[in-house]
Amino acid sequence: MIQIITHPTWLPEETLYWQQLLDEGADSILLRKPGWSAADYEQLLLEADATCYRQVMIAGHPALCEKYGLQGIHFSENAGILLTAADIATYRQQGWLLSTSVHTTDTLQTAAAHWDQLLLAPIFDSISKPGHNSLFNEDFRLSKGAYQGRVLALGGIDHHTAIKARNMQFDGIALLGAIWQQPATAISRFRHIREIWNNTARLS
Repeated sequence: MIQIITHPTWLPEETLYWQQLLDEGADSILLRKPGWSAADYEQLLLEADATCYRQVMIAGHPALCEKYGLQGIHFSENAGILLTAADIATYRQQGWLLSTSVHTTDTLQTAAAHWDQLLLAPIFDSISKPGHNSLFNEDFRLSKGAYQGRVLALGGIDHHTAIKARNMQFDGIALLGAIWQQPATAISRFRHIREIWNNTARLS
């Protein structure tokens, strides 16, 4: 499982990158633009090829998730805490995948069953956020306990650390800085990481 998290700000021809990354084997795109309005998000979705919508998760904005038939919704850790049982039931009826971020293994062990996916971060020192350093060491091994959903490693994932994340027993990886630091090489960088991740999976 490889998820691409979008560049945090506006990027020229970004939706073309989405399509190429999905064509190259990315499993989903997490559309996350901190500070953007619903109208900003919608404009970007309108620029995208509609065939990719079923593989796009959006940060918040359930109305847009419904309108464009997106894969699901991602909530920040704080926003996820505020969700009510009624909210969850409504989203479940829509068939959406639900995702949130967590930052400690203690939180992971108490994750509610309604989350299909958890992003645990930062596993390694962040590429996109200098100074945002990992609290995990390379001996860390993921223990999901009773949680049945996917847990993705986020933070500092690149061609050097993808194999380490696999060895840590993660279900997948989420890529941000490794892809968008140099957008011109985004596809080749993704291919390299994908091959490392997939080859490691076949050997395990």
